Amino acid sequence: MLDSLVTATYFQDDRFSSADRSGSVGYLPKEFIPQFSDSVYASRIAALASKSRFNLVYNDHVKGFIRLYAVDKRKMVSKVLGLTHIYFPLFDEAFRQYNIPPEMKYLAIVESALNPTAVSRAGARGLWQFMSGTGRMYGLQSSSFIEDRYDPTKATVAACEHLRDLYDMFGDWFLVLAAYNAGAGNVQKAIRRSGGAHDYWEIWPYLPQETRGYVPAFIAVTYVMNYYREHNIRPAQPGYLYSETGRVPVSQALTFEQLNEALGVPMEDIKFLNPQYKAGLIPAPESRPNMIRLPKQYIQPFQRKEQEIYAYRPELVAEKERLYTMVRDIDRQDEAVSSGRGKKVHMVRKGETISSVARKYGCSVSQIIDWNNLKSSRLKSGQRLVVFKVVNERSPRKASATKLKGKKGRLKSKASNAAGKSKVLKKSKGGKKAGKKSGTKKKRK
Repeated sequence: MLDSLVTATYFQDDRFSSADRSGSVGYLPKEFIPQFSDSVYASRIAALASKSRFNLVYNDHVKGFIRLYAVDKRKMVSKVLGLTHIYFPLFDEAFRQYNIPPEMKYLAIVESALNPTAVSRAGARGLWQFMSGTGRMYGLQSSSFIEDRYDPTKATVAACEHLRDLYDMFGDWFLVLAAYNAGAGNVQKAIRRSGGAHDYWEIWPYLPQETRGYVPAFIAVTYVMNYYREHNIRPAQPGYLYSETGRVPVSQALTFEQLNEALGVPMEDIKFLNPQYKAGLIPAPESRPNMIRLPKQYIQPFQRKEQEIYAYRPELVAEKERLYTMVRDIDRQDEAVSSGRGKKVHMVRKGETISSVARKYGCSVSQIIDWNNLKSSRLKSGQRLVVFKVVNERSPRKASATKLKGKKGRLKSKASNAAGKSKVLKKSKGGKKAGKKSGTKKKRK
């Protein structure tokens, strides 16, 4: 995930400042990279463990990850340190409510490097890297307009609920971490194969290979986040701190362009603070208002001019809603055609897990959860599951899926240009009056 940050728009250098808001006292020359003995690392981690509900230890596995974060990827870690000022206050508040150890916030660094729009090869998304099925189990919506897994607040609440469920199941925070990565079924299998051990290091040889490095990476991140000064890593400060922004409810459909033009909020700031709105559109709420995060200096002006902003250039909303509704419909066609699936009903046998069923039908665990609206990944003997077996990739359906994807791409391109087209339309319909109105808005800013 750290490697992916090199090309991520969210992590471009112009979003960060080299100034350390806590001061630069105690830093060595910038190019100097300190190294320490095993005894120093061990004593520092032991000091952290004495104040933690995690059994933090130092070993060769942890040592390798300390080198990764403190030496090989120190420039990226510098940006992550800056982003902690945006997200850690949010995490700390949620963890207190759910009685989760505060060190669990470092899990988000292992998962996403604090990139709220991170996407894994398997399709997990957001700060907490939820798959779509697991996200839906915890109330995270995914649609053409909204991706709640990108919403830092909603995703953090979902992560807290998921972590508490895993702790209720295993009673050990390291096993919770392993289950978060590999799934509860794989951890239960490792416990059985180890003879019933409930210690992470005892079941370690029986875990999937990726999960064997997961807890050591977590310990190393915990160490570096607490001892970065000793390693001469200077935080790169992001444009905003958490305390400099706030959330406000939006009671009608609203586009980013309306906020930008009618209120003067910089477009890049709106996108940066609200990655969950994929189309640049906050849809009309179905039950409770949708929320948008703004720099604090714009919150009172928004509340004061809210109805004016909704009424400003409503064609922007209509155009985006039309185009992205078409994209949503093509998404559904694309999914059905590309999977080429035949519906089956599977009867769960004794000893079967959701992972083994997914392997049998060539689908993913999250798809089984989606197809059956499951509230848990645990299965019961005799339970009936609807599954769709994937056909051979050489099926003629593949060509149809490719055509649909091409059409979807063209529609998304049109949607991204909707604001520009609306500007041309506005000018052709008596631009003088509209321009005067826009100018008045800017003077009020």
